[in-house]
Amino acid sequence: MAVSPSSILSSRKSKWMSAITLLIFSTLLALTVRSKTDTKWRDFISSRPKSDGSSKNSGMQPPPSLPSPDNEEYIAFCLNVRDQYRDLPEFLQHHYHHHGIRRFYIMDHASKPPLSTQTYGIPSSATTFEYFYNTDIEGKGQYRTYNECNRRFGDRHTWIGYLDLDDYLQMTGHETLVEFLQSFHHNQKIGAVAVNWRTHTSSGLNRRPPEGNRKALTECIIDDPKQDNRYIKSFVKTEYYKNTISSRMFALNNDTITVGENGDKIKAPWRVPITRDRWALHHYGVKSKEQYEETGYRVKNGMEEPVDMKEWNHIEDMDHVECPELSKYDP
Repeated sequence: MAVSPSSILSSRKSKWMSAITLLIFSTLLALTVRSKTDTKWRDFISSRPKSDGSSKNSGMQPPPSLPSPDNEEYIAFCLNVRDQYRDLPEFLQHHYHHHGIRRFYIMDHASKPPLSTQTYGIPSSATTFEYFYNTDIEGKGQYRTYNECNRRFGDRHTWIGYLDLDDYLQMTGHETLVEFLQSFHHNQKIGAVAVNWRTHTSSGLNRRPPEGNRKALTECIIDDPKQDNRYIKSFVKTEYYKNTISSRMFALNNDTITVGENGDKIKAPWRVPITRDRWALHHYGVKSKEQYEETGYRVKNGMEEPVDMKEWNHIEDMDHVECPELSKYDP
């Protein structure tokens, strides 16, 4: 059967149109991919830390990788808590997931109802609650409960960290918490290692942030050697624990000493110069104004000391810097 010239021409025209359409589609696709790539690149560049250590878009930074769980319970945390049901979940989840802690001793200072009646978003197997009536504490608060922590549970662990619910640990170097403390393990002159605070402000918030402290409170006081960031909290080798001097310092056996991250000797409940090259302790002492005012209806840190606005004003009136380091942590 003969094919007419007009049919041949029509067929060629159809093929040319298909080729042109495919070319246009390919070009548009390439431009779209390039646009998205350029956007991601610009976002990456803008998220890189600036020379002052801040970040224009900290949300683009990847979250820290999760450490292996401390299933051997080499480290435990001891907390003195009263009525802070709403503050426990974020603290426990942060240290359970991001530092591998598998044992939290929660020394409950006469909470009503007891803290053990609630759930906190981590396996209940990781928490041990000890309830103290006011008559058990006899006005000594943390001093008594910290001593009890080591007396009752010290032989189960190599280290116990004595923190408040306002304290959130960050490993700032390339070590996990277990690796960091292991670096001091065999030095028999060292009985405790202390970490400097990084004190957060209210970030201008009046109400409790639903997203939690780490994501909402991203402003800190400056590192003034005479102000709050010089203060420390301690992780103590259980075999050298003698008794509590304060919530920050401990008397130690065998003439052992407390040191900072660089092995520098610490003789007081503060450490200057302030460094956080290997670890840091973010302290959310004031939080939002609503949360701070709530502390007036309990006993601060388990001690018989009513809370007023002095601490709030003290922190809020200092010079501030951005500190979004923990805002990328989930959960």
